[in-house]
Amino acid sequence: MADDVIYGAIKSYVTANWSACPIAWENEDFTRPEPPGPWILFEITGTYYQQESIGDSPQGRNRWDEAGVMFFHVFVPKGTGSTLARQYAKALANTFRGALLLSDSLEFLVASIGEGAVADDMAVYWRVSVSIEWRRIDVPNSIGPLLSTDDDLLIATD
Repeated sequence: MADDVIYGAIKSYVTANWSACPIAWENEDFTRPEPPGPWILFEITGTYYQQESIGDSPQGRNRWDEAGVMFFHVFVPKGTGSTLARQYAKALANTFRGALLLSDSLEFLVASIGEGAVADDMAVYWRVSVSIEWRRIDVPNSIGPLLSTDDDLLIATD
């Protein structure tokens, strides 16, 4: 799972940049539109959190990257076609195109729009999902440049 800082930054960014239809956020109260209308379910997951540089002491002063995938599941009433859902999915992907959050440490990478399917047991909604990969580069302020001068490099010679 993504940490709360990443989740909060993404939620704030989406809230400020999306108004086409309501969004259901993780573990928050949400009522589907009635009569059935477009809405989005947001999910986020972390895929790794790992050290990316070596050599500093203590170990926590090295560069650490956290990465994951967020999903926007776009729901439209069943029988209304896929056009609107695909337009919303593409618009959401474009919302993150080139975006940098958290002082430019959170970037957004590959986006993919999946195939559509009936989305619930009552067959009231049809869904298409867009996934967007994200990565946060965490370099503590105390590190300084990873390589500041040529003296930082060791060159092996015969």
